[in-house]
Amino acid sequence: MRVKFVLIILFLFVRSSPLMADEVVLVADPWPPFNMEVGSDREGYIVDVARMVFEAAGHKVTYKNVPWKRAISGTRSGTYTGAIGASKTDGEGLVFPDEELARNVLAFYVLKDSLWKFEGLSSIETAAIGVIGGYDYREWLNNYIETHSGNDRRVQVVSGTDPLTQNLKKLLYKRIDVVVDTEAAIRYKSREMGILDKIKPAGYGVEPAYIYIAFSPNLPESSILAQQLSEGIRQLRRSGQLKTILDRYSLLDWK
Repeated sequence: MRVKFVLIILFLFVRSSPLMADEVVLVADPWPPFNMEVGSDREGYIVDVARMVFEAAGHKVTYKNVPWKRAISGTRSGTYTGAIGASKTDGEGLVFPDEELARNVLAFYVLKDSLWKFEGLSSIETAAIGVIGGYDYREWLNNYIETHSGNDRRVQVVSGTDPLTQNLKKLLYKRIDVVVDTEAAIRYKSREMGILDKIKPAGYGVEPAYIYIAFSPNLPESSILAQQLSEGIRQLRRSGQLKTILDRYSLLDWK
């Protein structure tokens, strides 16, 4: 009886040991500088934050690049633990932490010699815009994209594992007139492609989007992971470690 009791205690100890920690599988398409190519020397500051927080809590973190729609659907079903870069619009129904990892506004970029400027919906109607399938572009533009997604002279939607690169190439080849994304992502990717001097901003949206790592509603650990992440972000900010991470990407804290 005593031996059986000792074995039960040992089993519980092993199950709770950090060496037996669960795996946290985080997914997204590359969206620099937030999350980038898996296994690179810079996987993106959100990935860096997630690794620091969750590994300190005893979890194994696995980061994968998958198309965004698959990232959201797979996280929703429980195939993946969390989706990196989700907003409460495109990640509706997921489990969100209290702390966001970015605050973004829409940026509209054009070729250097373009005369087009963003002046609301009426200006959007005069151009062919390049967007990414499943992304949150705020309600007014989401509705416009849904209405005109079959008309290439109005909206061209791409997906895959590197969609922003596709859109910037289409802009260079004049297959679209405007790339819509966040400024940090456009500038980082265009600098990497060596084309930053060929494009320019043509205006910005006014509605901010709050960006998170959002977790699966079909995994029992999601609420705990969301809490761990929020507490970890606050601790990284207090300790100065968040600034150190952001400095690697030449970024400032969003708060």
